Amino acid sequence: MIHLAREDVLRGLERFRSIAKQDFLASNLTDNPEFWATQAATRREQYDKLIELVKSAGVPAAIEKAVEWYSAIPPLHDEPEFSHAELRGTKQALEVFFKAVGIDRKTIREARGQNRTTRV
Repeated sequence: MIHLAREDVLRGLERFRSIAKQDFLASNLTDNPEFWATQAATRREQYDKLIELVKSAGVPAAIEKAVEWYSAIPPLHDEPEFSHAELRGTKQALEVFFKAVGIDRKTIREARGQNRTTRV
């Protein structure tokens, strides 16, 4: 994992939040405006949560909580493409966050598997 300064992570999250807002505003130009508006709004809300968490508890705590949130998302690969806009928005926002802080997919899959095993 790459160690980033809190300010760098916050700057990145604020940029991601801005992109989500732009996506929300452009959603009415898509073939499925309701889905894309909900997905973008959910991403923005997730970035807001992450920003507050980084500010209050720091980057490592935010990563730990993000893994917990990500682990709670059910598998969506068998679902129709334009279903579960909120879950898909949350998942995408968390995956972007993980990538920004240098956590690879393998690490997330392993953590997700451990969290699911612990909850069973």
